[in-house]
Amino acid sequence: MKKNKRKKIHVMERTVEAMGLPIETESSILKVTLLGLRRALIENHKGAYAYTEKGITLTGPEGLVSVYGCDLEIRELDNERMLVDGYITGVTYE
Repeated sequence: MKKNKRKKIHVMERTVEAMGLPIETESSILKVTLLGLRRALIENHKGAYAYTEKGITLTGPEGLVSVYGCDLEIRELDNERMLVDGYITGVTYE
């Protein structure tokens, strides 16, 4: 990622925190919420990159996020949120 874009994101994070708001209210921050081993909610993604029963990779503001496991299914999907069901064994961000 370009240095200027990374700097801009960090400035936005500091601004949101200075206002006393939770950082997740900033829409450019990728948020992954694991609900046990069976569900993951990914918010503020920029689109699907790859999808199989063993892995789902999404484009985020600063890179790729992947959810790994077995029998993975996309339960809900819109422009910024994805709900994944299945047996989740890992999440990576690169």
